[in-house]
Formats: sequence, structure tokens, C-alpha cells
Amino acid sequence: MKKTYSDCFYCGGSVEDRLMPRELRWQDELFIIENVPMGVCIQGGEKFLKPEVAKGIDQMLRQKGKPAKTIQVPVYHYQPVS
Repeated sequence: MKKTYSDCFYCGGSVEDRLMPRELRWQDELFIIENVPMGVCIQGGEKFLKPEVAKGIDQMLRQKGKPAKTIQVPVYHYQPVS
């Protein structure tokens, strides 16, 4: 079922349905959820989630099921270039 989105709230560009990864922090942990259905502005790249998708992600994180895979992520501290 193809989802429809309004034009981009920020720039008025067209928003199309895509499956993309979503990175988020929840309870001081970093999670990456792959294949999330979302609207993406083809002009500015802004991403939009439908409420049912956001609720599904919240439920997934609360249930703490076994992840499909685990990766290591390097962490850097920003230091201005002088």
C-alpha cells in the first residue's frame, strides 16, 4: 500500500515514500532501525514519519527484542579547526 504525504512543511517540495534507516537515541542508547517507511522531501531531504510508524518504533524499542545485527560505531569529539 503506497502512503501519501503532503508537500514538505519546510520548503513546499514534493514528498515521496521511501524505505530508509532511522537513527535515534532512546534511554541513552543509540539505535539504528532499517527499512523504515517514511516520506522524504525530494527538494530538501527532510524526513517525515507517519504516526503509526513512530508508534511502531516506540513499541519495538520498549519490547527490547533481539536485534537483526549489532555494529560498532566510532565516537569522536568535535574540535574546531584553528
